[in-house]
Amino acid sequence: MDEFSCIYWFSGTGNSLYAAKRLSEELGGAKLMQITNEPPSGAAGGKGAKIGFVFPSYYGNLPRAVRAFVEKLEIKPDTYIFTVVTMGGAGQGSVAMMSRALKEKGLKLAYGIGLHMPANYVIMYNPADPAKISKALDAADRRLRKFASEINAGVRAVRSLPIISNTLYKDIETLDAGFTYGNGCTGCGLCEKICPAGNIRLEDERPVWQRRCERCVACISWCPAKAIDFGNKTQTRRRYQNPRVSADEMTRR
Repeated sequence: MDEFSCIYWFSGTGNSLYAAKRLSEELGGAKLMQITNEPPSGAAGGKGAKIGFVFPSYYGNLPRAVRAFVEKLEIKPDTYIFTVVTMGGAGQGSVAMMSRALKEKGLKLAYGIGLHMPANYVIMYNPADPAKISKALDAADRRLRKFASEINAGVRAVRSLPIISNTLYKDIETLDAGFTYGNGCTGCGLCEKICPAGNIRLEDERPVWQRRCERCVACISWCPAKAIDFGNKTQTRRRYQNPRVSADEMTRR
């Protein structure tokens, strides 16, 4: 029987964590680990082992935290490595980026695919209509069962699109410049706890962004008071959190 070592996940609104949880269940209880944690010491995987990465597509690229984690994680060369990229639109360029990141380490991506989930990038558009979310997640469940079946069987298939160059991370120090909080802020500190990049610190019970933002919009999405916005773009837009994931599960450990 194959040994499922771990599924490493990165998530802002909860979609990727939900996908990782469902894959873990379908794969017999694979261990889940946040990508924002330090990689384990020693080489992971090995013959018969399967290691997965689940994360969102950011403009067809990899979140910086994912790339940094992959660069640091030591993986044995005979490990079956898979990735599932959650996306609102076309994100399979991110599969190609993961394949490239592994290749730079002398490793090969065995299985890679994109998974459509409810769109939620509130900075650019109004997130998914609540009436359609449950239906979209049920459809994602069906696809995840199929993915898990293929991974279980050791299928080797990388379904990716050409890499699209982008400038998302070109000016890192400006990525969080537009975030603000309003009078509704209660100083609860959830934004600090839930930010996967550790980019928020509370000062005088108010959030201060630290210029290492991933633009995952976790702070906007999970604020219980809906007090956080980005410029003048998000005030009237819905907030999205995956309804099958809790804020506690998302909190950085």
